[in-house]
Amino acid sequence: MSASNYVIAISSVSGGGKTTLVKRAASLLKGTTLFFDEYDSVSDYPSDVRKWVDEGADVNEWKTPQFARDLATLKRGESIISPRDGTNILPSEYIVIEEPMGRARAEMTDLIDFVVVIDTPFEIALTRRLLRDFMPMFPEDIEKATREELAARMDQIGTNLRGFLEGYLYVSRDIYIAVIEQAKRSCDLVLDEILPPDTLAQQLVAAVKDKPRTRYTGCMQQL
Repeated sequence: MSASNYVIAISSVSGGGKTTLVKRAASLLKGTTLFFDEYDSVSDYPSDVRKWVDEGADVNEWKTPQFARDLATLKRGESIISPRDGTNILPSEYIVIEEPMGRARAEMTDLIDFVVVIDTPFEIALTRRLLRDFMPMFPEDIEKATREELAARMDQIGTNLRGFLEGYLYVSRDIYIAVIEQAKRSCDLVLDEILPPDTLAQQLVAAVKDKPRTRYTGCMQQL
C-alpha cells in the first residue's frame, strides 16, 4: 500500500447519484468509501442558507473538520472509526468519497486527487428525491392499516411534501446551483448522468487510471 493513497471525490446535486457512484466505483477499484452526510452531527453548516447564497455562497462556511481529519488519516494508510456505526474503516489504495463541493473547500483541497462531477438535470434529481423521501405506504402496509392510520399517513406525506417543495423553490435549488458550479470549476471529469450507473463507474475508473498521479492542473474532461 502506498504511503499516500489516492482520493477520488464524487460531486453532484442532491439526488444526483453520488452515493451510487461512490459504491460502484469503490467496488471496481477495491477501494474504501467515505460519505459526507455521515458527518452531519460533527460538522458546522451555515445557519441561514438563504443568506449564505445571497452573500456569495462561500463553500468554506461548510466546515467538516472530522471528515477532513478522517480522510487525511485514511490517505496516510491508517484506519479510522466510522461516525455512523463505530466500525473500523480500513484504508486502501483508492479512497472514494462523497463530497458535494469537490475540491472547492479549503479544508479538503489538498486531500483530494481526482474530482468527478455527475452532471444531473435538476428535474431528474428532484424526481429521485421525491420518490426516495415521499413514497406512499407499501401495499402490505396499506392492507394492515386502519382508515384513521391511512388518513394520518397521507396527511403527513402531504404536509412534508409541501414543505419540501416550498424549500426547494425558496433556497434548495439555488444552493445546488452554487455548489455544483464551484465543484465544476476545479474538477477533473464531468460525467453524463443519463448513462447507466455501471457505465459511469467504468468511465470513472478508466479516467482515473489513465491520469498521471499529479496535482490538479485545471483540465476538465467531458464524457
